[in-house]
Amino acid sequence: MSETQRRRVLFAVLAGAVAWSIWLALDEPATEAGDAGLELAEPVARARPRATGRPVIVPASPQAAAPRLALSRANLFPEQTWFVPPPPPPPPPYVPLPPPQAPALPFSYMGRWQEAGHTTWYLARGTVPVSVHAGQVLDGVWRLEPVVDGILNFTYLPLNQTRSLRTGD
Repeated sequence: MSETQRRRVLFAVLAGAVAWSIWLALDEPATEAGDAGLELAEPVARARPRATGRPVIVPASPQAAAPRLALSRANLFPEQTWFVPPPPPPPPPYVPLPPPQAPALPFSYMGRWQEAGHTTWYLARGTVPVSVHAGQVLDGVWRLEPVVDGILNFTYLPLNQTRSLRTGD
C-alpha cells in the first residue's frame, strides 16, 4: 500500500469517527441552557421519540439514576499522611530453657528392719506403705542407691538425677 493510499484510508476512518460522534451528539436530547447539569430526567421525559427505530429510555426519577452514579464516584484525592509507624519492638533476647529436673520424692520415711545383714527400708507413698531394699526400682523410675550415713539416695532414672531422703537415725 502506498503512502497516498494509506493516508486516504486513515482520513476516511477519521471522517467516519467524526460523523458518528456528531450523529450520537444530535441523537441525544438537548437541554436548555438554564437547566444544564441540574436536572437530566425532565428533558429526557419531554423529548419526543424519534423515528430511528431505537426505543427511548426514560429514567423514572433522578433518584433511580443515583445508585449508578454513586458507584462511579471515587475519591480521587483521599486524605494522606506522611506518618511512618515506628518499627516493631525487637524480639526478647533468647533465654535458654532450664534443663529438666527430677520431680520431688513421692515417699516419706517410716522405718527400717535389719535381719541377717540385710536392711529393709519402709517408706510411705501417700498413705500406702512400701518396703524396699538397696538397688530396687520403685514405680519404674526411682532406684534406691546403697544407704550412706542414714540418708536414702534415690536416682530418678529418666534424667539420672539424685534426690535424698533423711531417715532421722
